[in-house]
Amino acid sequence: MIDKYTLINSSFISSSFEIDIDNIKPNYNANPTQKLPIITFGENKKVSYVYWGSTKEITKNNPPAVRLINVEVSKLKKSNMLLNTFKFDRCLIPCDGFYFWKKINKSEKIPYYFKYIKNKLIYCAGIREKYEDFSGNNFYYFSFLTSNSSSDWKPFTSKLPLEFDMRYFDIWFDKKSSINKILPFLSALKIQDYKNYIVSPYFQNMKLNNDSLIQPRKSINQYGNYSLFD
Repeated sequence: MIDKYTLINSSFISSSFEIDIDNIKPNYNANPTQKLPIITFGENKKVSYVYWGSTKEITKNNPPAVRLINVEVSKLKKSNMLLNTFKFDRCLIPCDGFYFWKKINKSEKIPYYFKYIKNKLIYCAGIREKYEDFSGNNFYYFSFLTSNSSSDWKPFTSKLPLEFDMRYFDIWFDKKSSINKILPFLSALKIQDYKNYIVSPYFQNMKLNNDSLIQPRKSINQYGNYSLFD
């Protein structure tokens, strides 16, 4: 699944979409419960800041449920609620890199960063949903649409975000577009579009957000120790 990504080339969003914020800051460590920029469907291609998965107050320092941050695309047609959400409140999530773990054995894994090299940004498909807490407060959150990984990605993740082909933005934003019309323009990430290398495991710390997180490192595991296996 996807639970960490980057949006470093954030300034390129303004060339295609309407932004109320003067400057979207680069994000080297986008995590669930953060407010992150997405391009909303029903608001004239406007960039909005929306929680990924949930809020910190709701989760109380625990990670939100996987179903809140990732939604399997195959489930859309099986759920009227999800299908309606996709129809009326789908969104695009701008990214330019992803963090994944490569599992070495039962007790060891190595952190990798996958940097998108085909273009400045990739736009992943997502849905935006509304949530009401116990106090009656409403907020929106977004989830990535995912599909099963190809064999190239299996060592790193079992699920991959779905990329929308940027040449067909008009189809995505057309309110008359059905899911069957949109699906052909969604595809899982292609590993050849990314440069990947080992990085520091400290992207696990949500308080860290700088370019040190994406600097190449020697083979290092989740504990910050050098690994003999990669």
